[in-house]
Amino acid sequence: MVEYTPPREDRIRLRDGRMLAYAEYGDPAGWPVLGCHGSPSSRLERHVEDPDAYQRWGMRVIVPDRPGFGRSDPHPGRRVMDWPDDVGQLLDHLGVDRFSVVSLSGGAAYALACAHVFAERVRAVGILGGAPPPDVPWPWPRWVSRRLRDTVHRPARLAAVLRPVLAPVGLRPAMIPRYLQLRLNAADRRVLGRPAVRRIMAATFSEGLRNGTAVLAEDRALLFRPWGFPLSEVRQHVHVWHGTQDWQVPVVLGQVLSAMLPDGTAHWLAGEGHFAVFDHAEEVYAALRE
Repeated sequence: MVEYTPPREDRIRLRDGRMLAYAEYGDPAGWPVLGCHGSPSSRLERHVEDPDAYQRWGMRVIVPDRPGFGRSDPHPGRRVMDWPDDVGQLLDHLGVDRFSVVSLSGGAAYALACAHVFAERVRAVGILGGAPPPDVPWPWPRWVSRRLRDTVHRPARLAAVLRPVLAPVGLRPAMIPRYLQLRLNAADRRVLGRPAVRRIMAATFSEGLRNGTAVLAEDRALLFRPWGFPLSEVRQHVHVWHGTQDWQVPVVLGQVLSAMLPDGTAHWLAGEGHFAVFDHAEEVYAALRE
């Protein structure tokens, strides 16, 4: 097995006493990119099979665990807009002024919240397989009942519904990539069929769910309540990458999100799926330096 440079990992104590864990990849003197991981996931999420690629590209990728995931303490009652405050304390601790933001899947809300709060400190934003906020008309399939839609938009109730549904995921999180490989489209099966990608995903899922699945239910439910800011106020250039055959987050959701952003570029990846970033990482990270 090829040996790669491990991430630099640490924790900081936040003003309210909680611990925030994070990992850094790449060049310590490179361009800073804040990674907002998916759901479930953790600070171990990366978008390259060879983490030394970040070093070659001159990138300093900083990925914190959101509250309750990995080694970060939980934050009871949190909302999406609480995340930038945690991030701000981390970036101040690391001496980072200007930076870019990237997210995969369920991290989109958190990445856009950081763009909104940090304003001119954020150079560019990358959204990979993301969905729009719930306070716009979602293109729900006809089979989704009105009652279910109403439940989805009540986070406390939705979290309670999701806990037993998601509980089995926590039994063997390292097997999630194998499960996804079976249920997703051919493009994702190809990507997840690569041993290095499976190892990355197994490690980040296992670490993210080290404290159980209740945090996952809470995190998913939060994405279905208003995020706390209008997307019309996100002024940075936002790149949206989305596979047209994404079965995890259908491309129509990416199209709605892209249409809501004042300044953005949409990259529709024909025939590709949810984990297309593993084949487009160099392009993604190059855009975050522009």
